[in-house]
Amino acid sequence: MNEIQIPHGMTSILLCLDLEEGSRELAEFCKDCAEHWNYPVHVIHIHGEGGRDIEDVESDLSVIVDDILHNLRVPLVKTVKGLPEEAIVEFANEITSTPLIMLGRRKRRIVDRIYVGSTTSAVISLSPYPVLVVPLNTFK
Repeated sequence: MNEIQIPHGMTSILLCLDLEEGSRELAEFCKDCAEHWNYPVHVIHIHGEGGRDIEDVESDLSVIVDDILHNLRVPLVKTVKGLPEEAIVEFANEITSTPLIMLGRRKRRIVDRIYVGSTTSAVISLSPYPVLVVPLNTFK
C-alpha cells in the first residue's frame, strides 16, 4: 500500500456500505487504512424502501464486518432508513471521534449521474467532515 497521510484532525473512519458490487473491496481498503492509522471503524448502511428484508441486509453487513474488519475496533455498526446523504452526515455527527467519511464510487454512465443524482456528491456537499471517495473496481 502506498503511503497514505493521516487526514488532519481525524480520529476514526465512517465506512458507508451499500452492499452492492464493490462493497467488500471498499471494506478491504478501509481495513488497510484503519490498520495503518490505528483508527476505529464505524459502519453504516442505509436501507432503501421496498428493498430486501432488513434482517437479510443486517446479516450481509455482519458477514462483511466479521470477514474483513474482524481484527479492528468497530464500535458502531448501524443500519438505518432514510435519505443516504442525510443519514450518513447525521451518523457522523453522532460519533464521538471525528470521522473521515469513506464512500465508494462506481463507474456510471453520464446520463445516470445527471438524472439519478449522486449520494457521494450530496455527502460531500452536506458533510462538515472530510470525505474520501474510493473508486471501486480499480484494485487488483
